[in-house]
Amino acid sequence: MDRIKEILKKCGVSVYRLTYTLTEAAELYLIRKKLDMPRFKKIGTIKAEIFRDFEEEGKKYRGSALIYLEQGLTDEEMEQKIKNAYFAASFVKNPFYELPAPCVSDLVPSTSDYRDMPLEEAAGKVADLFLSVESDEKAFINSAEIFVRRSAVRILDSAGTDVSYMRDVLRGEFVAQCREPEDVEQYRQFSYTDLDLKSLGEKLQDAVRDVRLRAAAVKAPKAGTCSVILTGENLRELLKFYMERSESAMVYPGYSTWKKGDNVQGETEGGERLNLTLSSALPFSSEGIPMKDRPLLQDGVLAAIHGGSRFAFYLGIEPTGSYEKILLDAGTMPLEEMKKSGALETVSFSDFQTDAMDGHFAGEIRLALARGEDGEIIPLTGGSVNGSLLASQGKLIFSRERYKDAFYEGPLAVLIPDVRVAGA
Repeated sequence: MDRIKEILKKCGVSVYRLTYTLTEAAELYLIRKKLDMPRFKKIGTIKAEIFRDFEEEGKKYRGSALIYLEQGLTDEEMEQKIKNAYFAASFVKNPFYELPAPCVSDLVPSTSDYRDMPLEEAAGKVADLFLSVESDEKAFINSAEIFVRRSAVRILDSAGTDVSYMRDVLRGEFVAQCREPEDVEQYRQFSYTDLDLKSLGEKLQDAVRDVRLRAAAVKAPKAGTCSVILTGENLRELLKFYMERSESAMVYPGYSTWKKGDNVQGETEGGERLNLTLSSALPFSSEGIPMKDRPLLQDGVLAAIHGGSRFAFYLGIEPTGSYEKILLDAGTMPLEEMKKSGALETVSFSDFQTDAMDGHFAGEIRLALARGEDGEIIPLTGGSVNGSLLASQGKLIFSRERYKDAFYEGPLAVLIPDVRVAGA
């Protein structure tokens, strides 16, 4: 880092941000019940953000360019990369803005529950969990990739910020397969900040159960309008609308007209009021801004405009850093009661998305569950759901059951009335 600072000075760069990340990783690859390819690595990266201030026709600009400086580079090679970035920054005409207020801290330790555990041991516990999943020759976990990573991060900039922290992340992906009556596969991902073997175990068992149902599904849902249940990651994708619409990067250019204090949920029509909180697993943002939990919606009223330093400076508000995780305080109806209401339970989609501009949500159904008059579960596949969160947000009912991963914590499910279903 000291070498780079000297080279930056030599190149005439006076405004910069450097981020050094040293990551240790244990990576395991499973094929059925066998460990196929264990891999352990340690990688250091240095990210340099180069800023350049200039004026044109009396207007001040602050351009920037981002480069990565590998540790094996010579001083001459780094100098050339920095010069190229400094030149490129002169073409980026962002109106001038200040870097965040300087922050200095000692190393902040990880808060994960396996921070003192060797990565190989943590990865082994996850692998053992995969190998213990109840399955048979018809339905099973076909393959899995497990990544347990521990990173030491240091951020320093020319304004005086110098912060560092430790971070642990467990993430991965797997494929569940069922061979009969139809050979199908379903892809799943997982991401946790703790070694949450209980939640991951439930996700694995649900995946095996769901792929059995998908293999037996032969009909599409009936076309029309009905109540729909969204769960887990799909519910988080729905709620992400509020996080994205309230970002300063959406508000400043006018893509969002939301202002702090607006009743963005509108009137409730039998639904629950929304209480959302922005949360971060990191003590500092990528700009070195101290992160903390912040109320986003309080009883449906917008409590914060949030984001990084550039757009916050333009709006004249406090920069908060960028958030990835959202918490929801809600939930009044048992999930089983939702299912018995006649709603279509959507289990998985090929791709479920919510548009941050207009609140439209949609997804092509891979597996949905309906209930017959006698309570029989009917697996369905095909068709799609289409709806408007803005039209439905006053009618949302959330489950008492809870769900947690690296990006969302809150009710497991939401019941949405009057959703259009394209099907048979």
